[in-house]
Amino acid sequence: MNASPPASEVLLPRDIFRREMVYRTPSTGRTGVRGCGFLVKPTTAGSYRDRVIEDEYVAVYVLRGSGTFVDWEMNRWSVDAGSFIQMPAKRRHSVIQDDNGQWAECWLTLDGRFCDELGRLGAIDLSRPVLRPGVDLELIGRFERILHDLTHGPETSLPQVLSRAHDALSYAHELDARRRAPHPHAAMIDSACTALGRDLAKRLDIETLATAHGLSYERFRKVFRERVGVSPGEYRIQRRIDRARVLIAYERMTNAQAAYSLGYPDPFSFSKQFKQVVGMSPNTFRRTV
Repeated sequence: MNASPPASEVLLPRDIFRREMVYRTPSTGRTGVRGCGFLVKPTTAGSYRDRVIEDEYVAVYVLRGSGTFVDWEMNRWSVDAGSFIQMPAKRRHSVIQDDNGQWAECWLTLDGRFCDELGRLGAIDLSRPVLRPGVDLELIGRFERILHDLTHGPETSLPQVLSRAHDALSYAHELDARRRAPHPHAAMIDSACTALGRDLAKRLDIETLATAHGLSYERFRKVFRERVGVSPGEYRIQRRIDRARVLIAYERMTNAQAAYSLGYPDPFSFSKQFKQVVGMSPNTFRRTV
C-alpha cells in the first residue's frame, strides 16, 4: 500500500455536504483523472439504474445517507455513510438512494483502462464493488486535494493528480482491509452506535451505556474512538445535527422548533452546536437547500 502523505499534503475538508465538481478532458492519448466532486442529492432523482460507462472508472464515496448498489452480477449491496462504491468501465450497475433526503457523496472518475490495469496488477481489487473504509477525514481530504488540483492546476500537473488519485484508491482499500480485520469489540460498538442514534431528544448517560456493555467509561470511550473515529458524545451530537438538517431542510422547522424537538434547552445552544458541526449557522444552511 502507498504510504500516507505528510499532513501538509492533505487538504482538510471544508463543508463536505455541498455541490462542487470539475471535469478535465485529457489531452489526446493521455491517461488521467476525468473528474472529481462533492454532491448533495436531496431527492431520489439522483438515483440511476442500469447505467454503463464505456471508458471510465467511477468511485463514489458515500458521506451521508443510505441506499442500495446493484452490481454487474445483479448482487445487491446496502450502502451508507463510509461506503466506497467502485464502478469499472463497461459494467452495468445501479445506485438507488433511500427516500430520506440525506444522500451526500464525493466522487472520482478516471480513465477505465488505467484502473483495469491497476486491478490486473493487484493494486486495487475490482472484484469487490463495495468497500467499507468508513467515514475517514484523511480520505475525504485526498478527494479535496484532487478536486483543488484538477480545478486550478495547469495541464502539466495532471500526471501528479493521477498519482494522487491512485493514492486515494489505495488508501480506501487499506482502510477497508483494516476494518475487515477481526475486532474484539465490533458487535459492542455497533450496538452502542445504534443506541446513540436513537431517541435524540432524550438525555443519554454515556457512563450507563458503557456499564451496560461491560466496560468502564474510559475504556468504552477509548475503544469507541478507535473504532468509530470520534468519541461517543461527539457521535451522538453528529446524529442530532444530522436530524436537525432534515428538520430544517425538509420539514421546514424554525430554529426554535428544531431545537426543542431535539431536546436542546434553547435555540441559542442549538444554533451554536449546529455551527460547530456544520460550519455554518442554521439560517445560512436553510438558504443553501
